[in-house]
Amino acid sequence: MIAVLLAGSLALRSPEALPLNNAIWLDRNWTFGDHESDHFRALTDRLIENQIGTAFVFVSSLGIDNRWTGGLQGKVGFMDSRSALADFVRALKSENDQLRVFGWIEIWSDRDNVDSNRLDNTDLQKNIADFSRLLVSQLGFDGVLLDVKPLYSDNNDLIRLIGRMQSAVGLHIPIAVAVTADLTPPELRAQNIGSIAPGTMWTQSFKKKVLAAADEVVLLMYQSYRQEPLDYVNWVAYHVETYVKEMEDETDILVSIPNYRGASSAHNPQIETMARALDGVRKGLRRLDEEKRTLLTGIAIYSDEQLSQSDWDIFRESWLQR
Repeated sequence: MIAVLLAGSLALRSPEALPLNNAIWLDRNWTFGDHESDHFRALTDRLIENQIGTAFVFVSSLGIDNRWTGGLQGKVGFMDSRSALADFVRALKSENDQLRVFGWIEIWSDRDNVDSNRLDNTDLQKNIADFSRLLVSQLGFDGVLLDVKPLYSDNNDLIRLIGRMQSAVGLHIPIAVAVTADLTPPELRAQNIGSIAPGTMWTQSFKKKVLAAADEVVLLMYQSYRQEPLDYVNWVAYHVETYVKEMEDETDILVSIPNYRGASSAHNPQIETMARALDGVRKGLRRLDEEKRTLLTGIAIYSDEQLSQSDWDIFRESWLQR
C-alpha cells in the first residue's frame, strides 16, 4: 500500500528502491507498434523513475460474434496478431524486469440480441475465462484487467464472471476490474447531462461486492460530463472518498486519471486534465482519516500518446512529491 512520500525522501532514494505502486495504460498503438523504436525505449525508461510498476496492455475486444479481435485496427482475428502481442510483452519485460504486465480485455456487455446484457451467458463467461488463462499461461501476462462497458449496478453476472476468471487463471494471478464512475452523485451539484441510462449510479452494496470479488479495482476518472474545473475536481474527490471508505486491506485500488485529447460530450480535455484529476485525488484523501488514506494504492495514467516532460513533471509534483 502506498505511503505518503516527502520530496526530500524521494531525492535520497535510488529509483530501484522506490515503491512501484502506480500504473499506466498502453493502448493498441503501443501493443501493435514498433517496440524496437526510441519512442518505446523512452517510455520504458520513464516507468521506474516515476514509480510505475504495472502496465495495462491492450489485448483484444470481444466482438458480438464472441470472437476476439486483433491487430492495430481490431479488424483481424486475435490469432493473427497473437505473435505480435507476445513479442510486445517480452520486449516490455526485457526493458523493465520489475514491471507487472496485465492483459487488458474489453467486453461490450450490451451487444446482445435478447436483453442487452450478454454477461449472463455462461458460454460467454467460459470464453472470457479461457481467454484469460491463455494470456497468463501462454503469452506471459502477470494478470488480467477486465474492462466491461457499459456496466450497470447490481449486475451479479459480473461477480460470477470474475470468479470464473479467477478459477481459470489460478488464485495467485490477480484479476483487476475497471470500475464505472457514478455520473450523477446526489452529493454533487446537478450537471446538465443528457439522457443517462438508469443503473449508472452503483449502489453501495454493489460497490462492496466488486471490491470483494476483484484483486484490484481501477476507478475510471474521466468521461464525467463535467464542464467546470471545480465540478470535475469535486467529482474525482467524491469517488476517492466513497470507494476508499469501502476498502478492505486485501484489495488494491488505483485511480485512473486522464491525459488524452479526444473530445466528446462526456470528455472535455480542457477540463479533465491530469493536474485537476490529481487535485481531486488529493482532495478526496484529505476527507479520510490517516489509516484509510493508506488504502489507496496509487494512480493509473490513461494517455493516448507519449507523455511529455511537462506531463511527467505534473505527475511527480502533484502526486509522487505530494
